[in-house]
Amino acid sequence: MKIKITTGFDADQKFTIEIEEAHKAYYLFRNPEKRGVFSNGVALTGKDIKSIQPDWNATMGWNSTHELDDDDWNEIRLTGIDTKLNNLLGKAQSVSLLVDKNPNFMLVSLSEVLKEIPKENEQISEGSGLLADKFKV
Repeated sequence: MKIKITTGFDADQKFTIEIEEAHKAYYLFRNPEKRGVFSNGVALTGKDIKSIQPDWNATMGWNSTHELDDDDWNEIRLTGIDTKLNNLLGKAQSVSLLVDKNPNFMLVSLSEVLKEIPKENEQISEGSGLLADKFKV
């Protein structure tokens, strides 16, 4: 699965990257002063990112100039790729909020980060539980 990062209106200002690096794109988008390099060699500054969205054509293996029609959308929905991709984008956005706390997340794939998050959530829950115990009346 792939996403499209748009930096301008021209065709050469739209970059396709793997969903595995979507959290990096969202981090840069939220931090305009930061810079990042993706595995395909695309290097961007956060302030240049105008949008991040699913790249349906690249995900489905269609030509980038192909205009999606109703049959294409039916195929996307029938395969469940729309739900999977949108769910992963939501997770990537959430992960991007954790990068300041754990900068190593920028060095690994989204799927690797998602494996680590339950461990972090356990630590957060344990800490919250201890805090809640202190404030019990």
